[in-house]
Amino acid sequence: MQTPVSIFLIDDHPIVRNGIRSLIESMGPYKVIRQFDNGQDLIDAIPFDEAPQLMILDLAMPVMDGKETVKQLRALNVNIPVLILTLETDEQTIIELFRMGIRGYLPKSSTAEILKKAIDDVIHTGYYHNEILIKALTANTEDKAPQQPLVHATEREAEFLRLVCDEQEYTYEQIAHMMGISRRTVDGHRESLFEKFNIKSKTGLVLFAIKSGIYKVEQAKTQR
Repeated sequence: MQTPVSIFLIDDHPIVRNGIRSLIESMGPYKVIRQFDNGQDLIDAIPFDEAPQLMILDLAMPVMDGKETVKQLRALNVNIPVLILTLETDEQTIIELFRMGIRGYLPKSSTAEILKKAIDDVIHTGYYHNEILIKALTANTEDKAPQQPLVHATEREAEFLRLVCDEQEYTYEQIAHMMGISRRTVDGHRESLFEKFNIKSKTGLVLFAIKSGIYKVEQAKTQR
């Protein structure tokens, strides 16, 4: 029997939260192992007695909202994937949260099928992006020059970035082999890009590649 994916739910509305829990657990091998009313309750529970494989987090909460919660998690080096499920769809907020390292962003109006895909994508491929994100990125760059031009990246860093974003979802070991370099050098390219462009995750690299034009919006749409 397949071991269920363990999940934390953080939402300040118990009825909504319990409804989401019931929906999630009915869709597949998923188990909500803890629930929290707000981000502060979550942060106060660190270190967790049992860490989840995924956190599903609302944005608009009292005491500590979702954005501040993500900041605190990163500050405390808690690297559990975060999927945002919220009523808010502000484009700048979406981009900011992805740059902070979240793995996916969904409106609460999403269907059960889309929620299931988002959970599966985050668990199995590391991140989930959808039309909302693509729209936000497009709108964010449509009428202005890129805030972080790729000119600051070396040729080899740009090559690494293209491979990271490839639809084949190469591992870092495979990328090292394809570039004819060591895994340590690949890690160096990754860390250099993180530092140069204030990126904190592989998701951030993909989003930066879309914004910089290395990775086309049309390509991203095919991977939904």
